[in-house]
Amino acid sequence: MIIATDIGNTNIVVGFLEEGRVIKVFRIATDRGRTSDEYKLLISIFMKEEGILPEKVQDFVISSVVPPLIPIFESVSKKLLGKPALIVTSHTDFGIRFCVDEPGGVGADRLCDVAAAREMFPNENVCVVDFGTATAFNILTKDGCFVGGPISVGIIAAANALFVKTAKLPRIVLEKPKSAIGKDTVSEMQSGIVLGMGGLVDRLIDEVQSEIGEPLRVIATGGISHVMQGVSKRIEVFDKSLTLKGIYAIYKHAKNW
Repeated sequence: MIIATDIGNTNIVVGFLEEGRVIKVFRIATDRGRTSDEYKLLISIFMKEEGILPEKVQDFVISSVVPPLIPIFESVSKKLLGKPALIVTSHTDFGIRFCVDEPGGVGADRLCDVAAAREMFPNENVCVVDFGTATAFNILTKDGCFVGGPISVGIIAAANALFVKTAKLPRIVLEKPKSAIGKDTVSEMQSGIVLGMGGLVDRLIDEVQSEIGEPLRVIATGGISHVMQGVSKRIEVFDKSLTLKGIYAIYKHAKNW
């Protein structure tokens, strides 16, 4: 079993994986002010409640888009397991080539997404749409080349912008509206944000597929990805645990399994 930590700008997802299967998942808010002792305590409490023994955990793997938290979680690994963590970066060899101008600027979460996508759809062109703080499109060609992909506004950020920047628009629950027109302020906002995001996703996927010139499989992940079910016409698979599975895939490659 490994502990896979996906450290994002909004949330930290701590997954416990065994032979590629996600056994347990623990989500906490990203807080740069917490110490390694505090994060270790939170993870230890969760492990105790779920009956996960530290001696059953082989390794601690970190994927982070928040650089200041990497040394914090390296310390968590040493305190919790007594060994250094494996850190996912663009320098990690996991069998994928970088066909972008700035490989060092690619977020670790994007690397994990395409690593998992390759295992799900080997030898096919695939795009992972990661609905997080931003909406990132991560494209892997059938010959194992990461070519980048558009990055757009996150759906939660879009909804919050309307709430924060206007005097009368409320904070809303993000869900598929019954109609595109809407009958009240909430349903009108849901239409504009949710259906609008669905349209954005489908248009960008169509444009990307046109540039590639071949069919493209599409996977959605991220904590809010379920909102797009029945909205986006191009998304085929929804998997909230995809990034964690990608962390395990990279770990497996690093261990030459």
